[in-house]
Amino acid sequence: MERFLEWSVESSVKTFVDMNKDLVSRLKEFMENEARSCSMDFGCITPEYVYRSWGGSVAIEDIEAAMEEVRRKM
Repeated sequence: MERFLEWSVESSVKTFVDMNKDLVSRLKEFMENEARSCSMDFGCITPEYVYRSWGGSVAIEDIEAAMEEVRRKM
């Protein structure tokens, strides 16, 4: 039973990390497309703007965390 719980926690953490990587990639692409279309500079893109643009399909807290990661990488 203990091993099962360890596996379950490891699996949950891996799933979270994978989802976060996907969100960071998706957000990076979105920001690049916005800049390319000349509609917005990177510094002007806010978590609220992304949230509204994506129709509320991603929690704003997740967008904020991913945006911090994207800005560190850029």
